[in-house]
Amino acid sequence: MTWRISEADELEDAIMNLKITLARKAGVRNGMAVVDVGCGQGGFTAAMSRTVGQRGKVVAVDVSDEYMEEFMGRLKKWGLLRNVSVIRADAVNLGGFVPDEFADVVASYRFLEELKRSEDMARVIGEMARITKENGRVTIIEMSTEPRNEAEEAYIRLHRESGDHLFEPQEIAEAMKEARLVKVRIEKVETDIWFSPDLAKQNLSHAQVWYDKDVEKSLGKLIDKDGMKYPALYSASGTRGR
Repeated sequence: MTWRISEADELEDAIMNLKITLARKAGVRNGMAVVDVGCGQGGFTAAMSRTVGQRGKVVAVDVSDEYMEEFMGRLKKWGLLRNVSVIRADAVNLGGFVPDEFADVVASYRFLEELKRSEDMARVIGEMARITKENGRVTIIEMSTEPRNEAEEAYIRLHRESGDHLFEPQEIAEAMKEARLVKVRIEKVETDIWFSPDLAKQNLSHAQVWYDKDVEKSLGKLIDKDGMKYPALYSASGTRGR
């Protein structure tokens, strides 16, 4: 088998290009005010920043500053610091941090899987809807749980076995409707990011990949055979009506 990606920098570039595509699909355009909820290491923030350009504004929200050094380093690497501000706040309650109808687009990239309590999902979506302008869009991007090959299975199992909450698309769509978003739709986004076993055995925060003794015991043989592949993603989006 020929591995498509074998170097960490190449993998980061591939994921960045994917996120730029997803930001555009989310409705992000030049000059907009947008919010990245659950910004983490800053990869999707960087994609949104590049898309809105210098006339735009990006607000990145995260409950912790655990990844702030990496966040700032990533945006600095891409030359994208000038139009980004950071708010440390819990996404289940952004009152006092982000006003009503603030943003043209409010989005999250693989944030819901990180929630410590699955019941907080609806509250997060409610807050995302609140801070979106009338006729603005809320977009939530999460990982498909349906592997099509063993390399995708390894990636999905890595997250499932670590305790991540892998919500089904329909669950998110229903929560969006309950938040009074309209024109709710689900779109599947294919990926072509397939990386080698050696790369899959590194700890790569930008790819949300890690390797330790537990992973070796559970998935080591599968990774040695097929490496890992980013599974398909799904994008759930809705519009804020009156």
